[in-house]
Amino acid sequence: MRRKVDELRSLIEVSIIINSASDLDELITLVMEKAQSVMKAEASSVMLINEEKNILECTFARGEVGAQIQNKIQLQIGEGIAGWVAKHGQPLIVPDVSVDPRFASKVDDSTGFQTRTILAAPLMVKDKIIGVAEVINRMDGEAFNEDNLELFSTFCRQVAMAIENARMYQLKMEKQKIEQQLEAAKTIQQSFMPQTFPDGPDKKFSIAGRSLPAVSIGGDFFDIIEFDNNHIGIAVGDVTGKGIPAALYMARFVSDFRIYSRNNLNPLPVLKALNDNLVERSRRGMFVTFQYGILNVVTGEFIYANAGHIPFIRIHGRTHTIELLKEAKSIPLGILPEINLKEETVQLAQGDVVVSITDGIIEAKNKAGGVYSLERTLDILSENNRSVQELVDDLLKSVQDFAIGVEQYDDLTVLALKWR
Repeated sequence: MRRKVDELRSLIEVSIIINSASDLDELITLVMEKAQSVMKAEASSVMLINEEKNILECTFARGEVGAQIQNKIQLQIGEGIAGWVAKHGQPLIVPDVSVDPRFASKVDDSTGFQTRTILAAPLMVKDKIIGVAEVINRMDGEAFNEDNLELFSTFCRQVAMAIENARMYQLKMEKQKIEQQLEAAKTIQQSFMPQTFPDGPDKKFSIAGRSLPAVSIGGDFFDIIEFDNNHIGIAVGDVTGKGIPAALYMARFVSDFRIYSRNNLNPLPVLKALNDNLVERSRRGMFVTFQYGILNVVTGEFIYANAGHIPFIRIHGRTHTIELLKEAKSIPLGILPEINLKEETVQLAQGDVVVSITDGIIEAKNKAGGVYSLERTLDILSENNRSVQELVDDLLKSVQDFAIGVEQYDDLTVLALKWR
């Protein structure tokens, strides 16, 4: 009766350990030390399955040679007593390892330790074997018995639960850490894009823009270049892909763009320099669709170039009709060292608006699988009597309403420039 009470107390203590500790190594250590003590064993170990390599790895070992084998011993599934238990999913008592052909002596051979008897049990979570636990050599010299097996199997269920809980906790902490890092990266990335919008002397123009990444960070971007009192540049680009790689690629591209555009009132040389840079250091097939235009705020002359991007959209201020500025299009930047870039010029009338969008706008999908489309985009943009900020906000809201209930697949970016 006293022995049963002690065993029950030990199981209760193990339950408390599981509920109070979150570190995986700490959990395994505390639970297995308790199991080794209750089983009155000389040594104990835990071997977990490495699913990528399909092997057992010794992640915990206590006893005379525990330090020599922990994190150093590996077994194939089916190799040794632990390997046999992992393969068959059944607990096992080995009264005398010297007469059991399943016993692998590599630990004894490498350390000088003498294994006499083993009690091993699988670690299982929802019928899935995640590892094997063992206690080795009863201190009284006897072999382990069925009572030991029943109690140890109960311990192993606790160990498996502890491991699963700790892994889930670690995954949760890692996810939270990644989310925090992504949120910080999002803040940094957003700082690359204009936070305020100029309107020039005498308010000769107005600009508004907004970018909504599909994930925390993305590959869309827009920029505004203020040259002098008479010229303003607008640029929109889309790096292939999403997430961290696209964001890093975008950050470097924006930095280069600002350097090349600083003292150049023509888009074409800027795009050519950017393409040369991207081709030189391009990795993994990444490229950028990009368009850049410069407005003379005195005359209304708009010079632009387009590298594989959706055309600039011109909204005529008087009639509210829509025009696509298609003539200056070529392939995206970063694909070929020599591309046929062209520069075009259009004369704006007072009240005209030039809009640039990324393909996330027209390719947004709804629950039925339909796409938002360029036609729907133009319909929204043709509505009159709005400021450029209202135009940007209305278009993005229309896209989001269209795709409600569907996870955003691509970044959404809109930039609008109005000449007054």
